[in-house]
Amino acid sequence: MLSKKYVSFLVILFLSVSQNPAAYAVAKAGAKCAKVGAKESANGSNFTCVKVGNKLTWSQSKSTSNKENANQSNARKKATSYLSYSAFSRSGLIKQLEFEGFSNADAAYGADAQNVDWNKQAVKKGANYLSYSSFSRSGLIKQLEFEGFSNSEATFGTDAQNADWNKQAAKKAASYLSTSAFSLSGLINQLEYEGFTTAQAAYGAASTGLK
Repeated sequence: MLSKKYVSFLVILFLSVSQNPAAYAVAKAGAKCAKVGAKESANGSNFTCVKVGNKLTWSQSKSTSNKENANQSNARKKATSYLSYSAFSRSGLIKQLEFEGFSNADAAYGADAQNVDWNKQAVKKGANYLSYSSFSRSGLIKQLEFEGFSNSEATFGTDAQNADWNKQAAKKAASYLSTSAFSLSGLINQLEYEGFTTAQAAYGAASTGLK
């Protein structure tokens, strides 16, 4: 026959467990938990205690793996190779990797694995364009957008050049006259078409000696 003291102990233990089942239950998605932010591991999965409405329940954490497969590794290496000698936008680099035969997913992985500052890539690409051709500010922004840079990246890359747009207009005017004939007004119109302001276009046209 059980003693009264032992019976009392069993009653207290039962009440403790029944009032706080989460403390003894194995963590699983949707099961009750006791404290927001608490973490548990069970059956190879990780769980975090979250509050859903008025209830605390276990939420399975998304498993993450840093291990890359062979295709991802090659896409990453190819992207690194391209960036070692040229500048790309994110979408431009992805397209280049797809051209190399990588799937879109692997190409995106290879591009994102570079942890690149795309603003700096836009600066490099803008400098590259200005090294062999002349542009208006809006013209260079459009060219960088054509390369896949966002408008903000293209604008950043253009303004970082600190270009003298009057001089760019003069270079563009000289380039036009080297291949075709223009009147002063016709050349101004052409430069405005290229995105130069009226003042910049007038400066560029006048620099050629046209009157």
